Amino acid sequence: MLKEQIKQLLHNGQHPEFGRYKNLISQPLTTFWDDEGLPLMKKRRTQRKTWIFYDTYTEDLFAGLAIVDAGIVATAFAYFFIPSENLFLEDKITVPMGFKSGFDPSMTDQWKLKKFSISTTNNIMSLNYSGKFKLEMTAHLQDNGVSTIAPSSHDRPFNFTYKDLPITTEVKVEYNKKTYTAAGPIGAIDFTKGYPPKSTEWNWSSFIGKTESGKEIAVNIVDKFNHNLENILWIDKKRIILSDANFEYGPDLSKDLWHIKTSDKILDIEFEPYGSRAENINAVIMKSIFTQPFGKYTGTVLLDGVKEKFTAWGVAEEHLAVW
Repeated sequence: MLKEQIKQLLHNGQHPEFGRYKNLISQPLTTFWDDEGLPLMKKRRTQRKTWIFYDTYTEDLFAGLAIVDAGIVATAFAYFFIPSENLFLEDKITVPMGFKSGFDPSMTDQWKLKKFSISTTNNIMSLNYSGKFKLEMTAHLQDNGVSTIAPSSHDRPFNFTYKDLPITTEVKVEYNKKTYTAAGPIGAIDFTKGYPPKSTEWNWSSFIGKTESGKEIAVNIVDKFNHNLENILWIDKKRIILSDANFEYGPDLSKDLWHIKTSDKILDIEFEPYGSRAENINAVIMKSIFTQPFGKYTGTVLLDGVKEKFTAWGVAEEHLAVW
């Protein structure tokens, strides 16, 4: 069940109620918890993590951009992949103390880290990167996502995330004197802000496509994280809560088939990777190891007692972080 939207994550330090909420929590303030701790060990720097990750998925073009405030450091990346040319390019940066101590953003605030920027005016989000290549994404934000507030660990109060897809988006990539474009309901957003467990692990799947009868299908599912509260199916924009999910895959995450099922038997999925992004940061202050393949999804969705086949494009992920 989706609860009605709450206006802000905090109110006079009162703990927010765990669960799923309709649409975006508009003012996810965390200042009350951020200030806890000794001056150099406040939760703002040592525990709170905040990011926007925006992806677009099509048969011909995959592209994404993220900006992350991990407290002690900030990171950003942008990438694109052209299946027909087997062309993948990525750029990323890490900046110590990349955002000021008072940075307590909403999703629609200004986010900027070096050559990476995200800004929103009148529900139009502009995501831009210019470096090894040029990436421009224009997202027409809608009010059809799901906010979740999940328990964290004994010394960390909660983790908040907002997911929405498919979002109408225009994408343009310029590289090596060539331009690649895509447009339509092809965008997916992940806005997260909270205090995840110090050791955090997850599997994640996100995709957009069509059923054999022409219904628009979009999915966000996760395992081992946020108590699986963010497992949501969108069918022609209708939101349907999913149960827990099980991920099975071989040792080569970027080549082996993935098999994903929900225990409520609504989804039975195969994922064929075309390639992947990966990172292995093992520093004193944090560790982040992940592989994120992108590719083609096929499978069945159970709607009103009837199984229907679908084809879609998206990403999957295996992630371990110690932060």
